[in-house]
Amino acid sequence: MKFIYFLTKKYLLSIFTDKTLRLPALISIISIFVSVFSLLIVMFVMKGFELKVQNKILENFPHIILSNKPKNNLDNVENIISYSNSLQGYGAYIDGDKFELIKLKAQANINTDSDIDDKNIYYGNVSKDFLLLNNLVKNDYFEIYIPSPNTLKKIKKIKIKIRDEIDNSESIPTIYFSYSQAKNIIFSKEFIEIKLYDPFKSKETINSILDQNNHLKGQIVDWQTININLFNIMKLERLSLGIFLSFLILIASTTIYSNTTSMIFQRKSEIATLLILGAKKNYILAVFVLVSFALSFIGYFFGSILATILTNLLARQEIIEILDINLTFYGIEGFPIIFSYSYFIIISLFTFFMISIASFLPTSFYLNKNIDELIMRDIK
Repeated sequence: MKFIYFLTKKYLLSIFTDKTLRLPALISIISIFVSVFSLLIVMFVMKGFELKVQNKILENFPHIILSNKPKNNLDNVENIISYSNSLQGYGAYIDGDKFELIKLKAQANINTDSDIDDKNIYYGNVSKDFLLLNNLVKNDYFEIYIPSPNTLKKIKKIKIKIRDEIDNSESIPTIYFSYSQAKNIIFSKEFIEIKLYDPFKSKETINSILDQNNHLKGQIVDWQTININLFNIMKLERLSLGIFLSFLILIASTTIYSNTTSMIFQRKSEIATLLILGAKKNYILAVFVLVSFALSFIGYFFGSILATILTNLLARQEIIEILDINLTFYGIEGFPIIFSYSYFIIISLFTFFMISIASFLPTSFYLNKNIDELIMRDIK
């Protein structure tokens, strides 16, 4: 072991003093650095984007939707936080060149319409962000356009008085109406929306509901089923990018292979001398594999460290504010990036495997010859 350690240290240090070996070694280090850094950052961004989109869906939409009323009470079903009747539609707010999509919802706990003196005015609780952006306050009026399938133009304008402002977690502005008024402007079928403690157990919760309400088969759907195509597309994009960027590591491995071959060629007389003195082929093989692996590991180490640091920086909201990056178009807060231990481990193992193969093969090919022939050829 001392023999392997001594030669490995000697050859590794000599690379940076030998001009003919220094440049190929630097190319190997840089190629591994760039490939590992790029692959980690892209996969962390894809994972972060998927997670933020998933969280937005869970915040803004019901976890389970029933298109019919259950026969039995849902209070005794585990994992259900709340359930309520709902109507939902969309409208548009237009002010000059400004166009903004508005979500319209019925809310059961809004006060009755006994205080409404004008039937042509609709009273609603409006998202605070929408009011701030449009300089509106409580008791102000504004107009929106809504679908009107029963009219000739199929669209009509309604006047809304702001009853109250609300903090809204949804990604688009929302107006909540009482049920009696919502039925006049929202032309969708009434449904029951259910919120869960653990949205990822929605399938199990559906089975529990169906056990008590067999008539709901085909009339109940969860958020995972509704968005399955979206999540499949994101997974396909992530897989495609992962495979494509993995070729960077394959290309970097060829530089390691070439660098190891050059190093063996320059040391062939020393290899012959070591073999004459009785050194085992496996020891010499281990020396060159360790030298090449150590050079590659330098690139991997700095690439993974820089990717981790950059991920943590981009994940902080203040960095986005300093860089003045506008992400509101995507309906998400903060840069879509997250450190994933699973991706980090998979990419690290793949990188180690490729650089190990690239370090092992050239030395193995060279030493996989008859020892007498190898010594005589190298001495000449």
